[in-house]
Order: sequence, then C-alpha cells, then structure tokens
Amino acid sequence: MSKALTGGDYIYINKLAYGARIPITPLSLPIGTAYVDWIQIPYCRIPGYSNVHYNDVLVFNFPMENDVPVDERQEYVKRCVALPGDTLQIIKGNIFINNKDYTEATIIDADSIQPIDSSVYSPSVFPHSAQIKWNADNFGPLYIPKKGENILLNPENVLLYQTAIEKHENNSLTIRSDSVFINSVYSTTYTFKMNYYFVMGDNRYNSIDSRFWGFVPVDHLIGKASFIISSKDKGVFTLIR
Repeated sequence: MSKALTGGDYIYINKLAYGARIPITPLSLPIGTAYVDWIQIPYCRIPGYSNVHYNDVLVFNFPMENDVPVDERQEYVKRCVALPGDTLQIIKGNIFINNKDYTEATIIDADSIQPIDSSVYSPSVFPHSAQIKWNADNFGPLYIPKKGENILLNPENVLLYQTAIEKHENNSLTIRSDSVFINSVYSTTYTFKMNYYFVMGDNRYNSIDSRFWGFVPVDHLIGKASFIISSKDKGVFTLIR
C-alpha cells in the first residue's frame, strides 16, 4: 500500500463506518490467533453510517484461508477499486470500471513499469485456469457479485464464481456432463447472497491482491483504514487517502 502506508505504521481502523461486525467466533482471545470454534455465530453487522466507496482503504480478513473461521483469518489492507454490481477490466495496466477510466491512487514508479503483454497467460492470476488466459495487466472483464443479482451458470462463470458460491456462501457445487448442480439441484442460474468487492494495492507491481485471489466478501470486512496514528515517515494523525 505504499505510498499511502509504510511498514511499521500504526493505523486507526473505523469499524463503525460500514457497521461493526458481530464476532463470528466469540470464544477467542483478543491478542493473537487463539480461538475455539465450538460456537460459530452467523454473520451479522450493526448498521453503519457509510457504504464502501471507490478508493476507500479497506481492512479485511484474507478470503482464501478457508480452514480458519472468517474473523480469525489474517488481516489485509488494500484499496477498493470496484463495488458490487460493477464490471472491472484491466487493459495494458489501465483500470476500467463499467467501461470508464478508474481514478486511482498514485502507484510507485508507475512510469518505469512496462505492462505485461496481453498474450501472456499467468497461472497465478485469478481464476487460475488456462481456459481464461488473464494476467495482472490484462484482466477481465469481470462482474463483481452483488447481493440479489443473478448470473448464468455457464462454464466460464463457474470458473469465476465457484469459490464465492462454495466457500463464501456455503453451497455444494458439482458439474455433471456440463450440467451444474447447486446443493444437488440442477441450476442454470445463481443468486448471490452477499456483496463482494475487488481490491488492489497502490504499489500495483508489488501487490498480491484481488487479481490473484478474487473477491472480498462483505462478511470479511473489518473496517475502514481512516488515518495513521503514528509513522516514522508521515508523523502522527495523518489522514489516509
């Protein structure tokens, strides 16, 4: 997240902005990652006073730690570049949201970076399938899931949204002879139960973000990084922009 944040910064996380999340794993220690998963409370959030906006710096639990309760997963800090219902595309390193240029934060040494050729396939990039040959600088178009919206369950969409359907929304998904079954029921469409976000680091060429592991579900949001409490480079009480 350089230049917005530097290693060693202490930041204030506003958990009230998007609504405070009720602890999902209540039997845990406030320090460290010690927890007992005997009791798991369904996701619930106290109403907040703001929605997530473009360029907000989000603090969230890492979505890919599927063997750990949501609120005990590693904490990440990234900038929100796409909201639920958006369609995102990256072309030659330039971000487009709903076919419009995205106004982004300054990226370190951006002028010295040569974007990856669109013909180069990167298996480390989401959704990690040779059937969708994307790389970090040529990515999408990708629809960001929105609660209540439907998608067609065609072969490409299954690759893009299988993790969201199975891991984040707790369904079983199987494919038999090109037919998709959700919870053993033949399905041609799927309706999302949650909102999702697409995040990236400001230092794009040194960031492992949604381009590599996919969406951030709303139940993973911890809060908004609002200002720096103290920093050896930026002083104290500096707003995060």
